[in-house]
Amino acid sequence: MPIIEVDHVTKVFPARRGARDIRGRGGLADWIRGRKTETFEALKDISLSVERGESLGIIGRNGSGKSTLLSLIAGVTLPTRGTVTVRGRVASLLELGAGFHPILTGRENVYLNAGLLGMRRAQVDEVFDRIVAFSGIAEFIDQPVETYSSGMYVRIGFAVAAHVNPDVFLVDEVLSVGDEEFQRKCRARISALREEGKTIVFVSHDLGIVNTLCDRVVLLDKGRMVLRESARKTISFYLRQVGRERGVHTFAAGPLEAILCEGRISLFHNQEELTAPDGFAMFVQSLGRLHASTEADWVLTRRDPDGCTAEGRMMRLPLKYFWDLQLTPDRLTWHIAVECERETPMNSLDVRLTLTTAFTRWMLGDLSGVFPEIRPSDTLWNMLVWPSDTPLDDTRAAILPEEENEAVPRLIFRTTPLRPHFNLYWVNSDYAAYCRILFIHTRFPDKDAGLPPGRHELLRVEIEPAAGRDLLWRRLSPDRTISAGKVSACFERGWLKLAYDGREITALIHVFSSMLVQHLWNDSHTLHWGEVQNDGRCLRVSGESRRFPFFQHWEAEAREDGIFLRIWLEAVEALDAQEYQASVVLLPEYRAWRSDYEEGVFPPFDAKADKWRHLNKIYLPGKRLSALSSTLPSVTLEVTNDAMQFRMTPINTRRQENARVLQALCSSESGVFHFDRGRHLIFEGMIRIAPPGS
Repeated sequence: MPIIEVDHVTKVFPARRGARDIRGRGGLADWIRGRKTETFEALKDISLSVERGESLGIIGRNGSGKSTLLSLIAGVTLPTRGTVTVRGRVASLLELGAGFHPILTGRENVYLNAGLLGMRRAQVDEVFDRIVAFSGIAEFIDQPVETYSSGMYVRIGFAVAAHVNPDVFLVDEVLSVGDEEFQRKCRARISALREEGKTIVFVSHDLGIVNTLCDRVVLLDKGRMVLRESARKTISFYLRQVGRERGVHTFAAGPLEAILCEGRISLFHNQEELTAPDGFAMFVQSLGRLHASTEADWVLTRRDPDGCTAEGRMMRLPLKYFWDLQLTPDRLTWHIAVECERETPMNSLDVRLTLTTAFTRWMLGDLSGVFPEIRPSDTLWNMLVWPSDTPLDDTRAAILPEEENEAVPRLIFRTTPLRPHFNLYWVNSDYAAYCRILFIHTRFPDKDAGLPPGRHELLRVEIEPAAGRDLLWRRLSPDRTISAGKVSACFERGWLKLAYDGREITALIHVFSSMLVQHLWNDSHTLHWGEVQNDGRCLRVSGESRRFPFFQHWEAEAREDGIFLRIWLEAVEALDAQEYQASVVLLPEYRAWRSDYEEGVFPPFDAKADKWRHLNKIYLPGKRLSALSSTLPSVTLEVTNDAMQFRMTPINTRRQENARVLQALCSSESGVFHFDRGRHLIFEGMIRIAPPGS
């Protein structure tokens, strides 16, 4: 049974007025006439329970109702509606000097306070010396407390409350009054009470102490209670709202919550924070200085439960931001405009979307990749995708967590520029910032360095969570995606990404080809690829070598049991090659392999290896090579053209790439393949994908 139960408690106070207002509105005359007076609702339908031995922290802004809730638990005041039940002796330290008589000495007040807390004189005698020793004011104990400083007040008050052997110990913010030495003693005493199984309810603005001392934390916001799964999540949610109230607004729709806090936006999904501490913000580079939107003076002009509009006037620039934010259960829409009071010089303007490192993979247009690990030695930001020379028109990006992390959704970003010259790129931050960043960037040309006076519509950004195994590349790039049954494939600049039943199974450079010409490898993703032709079941695309006179032509057809792939080499001039290959790069979860001649296990990755390692011992020409897993579908690379002689080889990549490879390798007995001018079929085969265990 809980030791404290607060059941649907509401506390309403009448608006307090001075004596000079006795004749005015809400004064004595109105009270006699039975007119209603103004009221203030300090707590609104609060329900919570505290188990015996639990430590509960209560945080929130000034005026949010923290001290009122503590007073209700202490029995100092009664609820307007609802009930508060406390089972056991309560010791409370709610207000500086509460329960002290100023004329009485410290000694007399110790006995008075302890008596009010239910202790008999003989019991106080047993702990009196410990109370005095803990307070550290023994030389003043026989002086009237009216001569005490505020620090002495809190010392003796805390010492009494902590030594009356309470079942429930209530502590308000008064601990902040003591010096550092006394605060350490208080924290140690509270920890000792916790170990003794006492129940503690602690109100403080010192979030470090709250996080250290409390098992659970609740947040009060304008009299309402906000709950999170853990103390860390509750404190983080509160920190994102710390600012002047006129520039802060929290709003929600379905599983999404957002906080606008003076030029910074934080985004949550099912109470999980998706943004890094810096959130979503804007930056203007002007006259050699970077100006952040968090430096502006912000005012909310509209507050709705699911959105808001805000204006932020920059202090060092003649510029004002206009942000319009709207939530629906499936997306956040952010409309951005600025107004220049006069011509405003600018070198660049950025929107930075900072996200947590729970996200491990990125997508941008037809590119994708893995975020490198951020190490303590990383002191510079790492740009993963360089800005395109072509300004974006309506570009989509995405960021993904690990497959196993079901708490964090995949995010899709749709960016619609309302003026020219914007670009997108992904960045890995340094170790200090420790986040992923999507930059929406524009650089102003020298001839037009800045914005003229007036209002300028800049961008519309939409952030959409996508839960489960929804294939983002199917949604972001439908013109480059084919599927049949549970099998899906998407072409991206020289490789094919494969998925089965909504789960991506290839990694790194996915399905790719390579050719060794003049002892230089020409990987398919280094070619310059044209537009993809897609008839719904088959992709056709061509890529041109930047170094040698040849093209590759790919044809990929989706079938129920996998992908049928043909690759042609078109030699513009006669061409010699030492070898060529087609490879399927798979997730590291694949544990075993099987060829026409042998089978084995993929070994652990060697951290010292500087090359990919071939695992087979027999290099005879073959037709099939499979990768097996207990949880993933089996994958078989099969050569279907009998005229082609390939050696099928399983490979472990280096630790950095962290992937398994099925490779069909074709090497010449004479040491060279000669291709006359024209078109040559260099690979034809199936990538068969079957359910796990089949």
